[in-house]
Amino acid sequence: MKITSQFSVKDFERIKQFILKKGNRKTYRNFDNNNPFYDFGKFQGYLGADIGQQNIYNDPKISDFNELALKDNDHYYKILIVRKGDIQASKKGIQNGMQENEVYFVDVYQAGFDKIPVLLLEYLNLIKAIN
Repeated sequence: MKITSQFSVKDFERIKQFILKKGNRKTYRNFDNNNPFYDFGKFQGYLGADIGQQNIYNDPKISDFNELALKDNDHYYKILIVRKGDIQASKKGIQNGMQENEVYFVDVYQAGFDKIPVLLLEYLNLIKAIN
């Protein structure tokens, strides 16, 4: 689901830089390790590399980050940015129908949805307010 109007490309890039600069490292899944991480209080934010397990330790010198996971004790939301050139480069996570220069909420559980969860909107507003 495209969410660029709620969380822009600029918002994604700003939060990515914030996490890389002010955050720490923490593994949160079995797919990769040492994810850039920041604890926002109500939830945690984790970055995932845009080339997947080719950058298994999430080293910013090897690749960029196109995934932002927002996680609390009960919820897991995956936000994906599709930058210019990402579709041609077959970056991790891009699905059919996604367009460049857009941000998406991805249904990781394949449960289907027809609107953005209210809690996700709350979390996005909290991180957009960070300076």
